[in-house]
Amino acid sequence: MKKYIFLLITVLVIFLSGNVNGQTAGGAPAKIWTNPAITALDEEVVWYFDLTGTTFVDGVDLYLWAWSPSEPDAGNWANSSAFAKLEYVGNMVWKKTITPTIYFNKSIIDIKSSAGFWMRLKDLAGTMQSDVINVSGSWTDLDAFAGASKSAQIFPANFSLNQPLSILINAKEVWTGAVKGGLVGSPSIHLHSGLNKFQEGTIVEANMGNPVLFEKTKFKNMGNDIYKLDMVPSQYYGVAKDFVMEGISFVVPAKDWVKVGTDAGGKDFLFRAPGVPVPPDPEIYIFPKKFSQKDIFIIKRIFNESNVSKLTYTIKAGDKTLTGDFKGVKADMRAYIDLLTGLAGSPSLDKIHLVVKDNNNREVLNTDISLVQLSELE
Repeated sequence: MKKYIFLLITVLVIFLSGNVNGQTAGGAPAKIWTNPAITALDEEVVWYFDLTGTTFVDGVDLYLWAWSPSEPDAGNWANSSAFAKLEYVGNMVWKKTITPTIYFNKSIIDIKSSAGFWMRLKDLAGTMQSDVINVSGSWTDLDAFAGASKSAQIFPANFSLNQPLSILINAKEVWTGAVKGGLVGSPSIHLHSGLNKFQEGTIVEANMGNPVLFEKTKFKNMGNDIYKLDMVPSQYYGVAKDFVMEGISFVVPAKDWVKVGTDAGGKDFLFRAPGVPVPPDPEIYIFPKKFSQKDIFIIKRIFNESNVSKLTYTIKAGDKTLTGDFKGVKADMRAYIDLLTGLAGSPSLDKIHLVVKDNNNREVLNTDISLVQLSELE
């Protein structure tokens, strides 16, 4: 059946192309996108058309003339109906807000069995028209995700800071502790997230006691245990449009925070922004490898995460506690510990206990260090 539909569209395109005598060719849009990035067919969506580089005049009234999955403005090519008018956004961008099932007066099943969304943009009288346009139907991505075994996914795959994206969650596949599918049946699930591994100033908390944050972080239930949250990252996280987004990290708590959805192994979900180099894993070193309580030693941590702006150390040595801050830049932070001075008067010690924390109160090192015995120095 579909091959006949595609044949019909081809014939229509040829027919329409043959009837452009006396008309001005507008050209093809430089870019087309939608907001939200992923939508169901009975959900409102905004189609954006960037006509930069075409022969259309900036700000001119334009209309949508579609013929698939139906022809809503049939018979009105020479005088488009008001409902088909696009809204001018600015900078050669126009938009059309529709709910596909309503605008095309077709059921979800009918649209899915059609050839998709095919159209032209035109002026009121049809004296100027664009090339034939196909707006991708994101329901195919939604259906594919629902049929896969993925717990979370961001669309589009090449998401960026200033463009719409959609996060999809499959409650059946998300882990809550050692349980898979623990979020199924939750009254609501929410996005607790931040940019660049929860960098300070980019975190949006799933604060259930705050009505604004409750609604902002709430996923939309799409049915069949699939949930969706739509955003433009720069707007959602309140960062500048030139902010360098390395990725989005998040967990998915239920309304009461008793169950918290994570990636496998209890890890935060992390989606790295395309085109951003993957940073090397942080490394920590202690120099020298062997030392006594009468020495100075160095702790060095390199390739610190983007959300790390400070490191502190705490050393437990017998009945004494030594604390201090690391010095240096994010790529190379160091602490110089003078045990000779700090442990003056202490009896001979077998070991010290070292804890290093970052500015997020996260332990990056927690270990015992054996000391060279004083008797070995004599």
